Amino acid sequence: MAVKPLSPGADPARPMFAWVRATILLMAAAYAASFAHLPWRLVGLPFAVAGLVVGFITCLKAFGNPGAGFLRLAAPIATLACALFTATLGAQALFYQPSLEYQRCMADALTLGSQQQCLNNLQNQLLPVPPRKAP
Repeated sequence: MAVKPLSPGADPARPMFAWVRATILLMAAAYAASFAHLPWRLVGLPFAVAGLVVGFITCLKAFGNPGAGFLRLAAPIATLACALFTATLGAQALFYQPSLEYQRCMADALTLGSQQQCLNNLQNQLLPVPPRKAP
C-alpha cells in the first residue's frame, strides 16, 4: 500500500490503519462464516488464512513503527484470533465427513441422550478405540 508523507502534526500510526482495518475485516468475515452450516462454513477458511497473513504483516509494521502504541498489543491479538479460526476451520476441512455427520446428527437430536450419542459417534470416528482382547 502506498504511504503518503506525513505532515508535521500527523499521527505516526496513521499509515497502519489500512492494514489494521484489513485484518479486522478478514477476521470478522472468518468469524461470520464460522456460524454457517457445512459446507458453507469452509468459506471462512480463505478469509482466516488471509487474515493471518495480513495480521502478520500488520504486526511487523506495528513493531517497526515507534508511534504504533496500542497497535503493538492489538495486532498480535487479532493475528492470534485469525490463527485460531484457521486451525478450527482447517480441522473441520480435514475431518469434513465426521463433522458433517455430527452436524446432521445434532440437528435431529431432541434429547440429551441422543446428543450424547452424537458426541460418542464423533469421538469414535475421530479416535477409534481398538477392540479389547479377552484374557
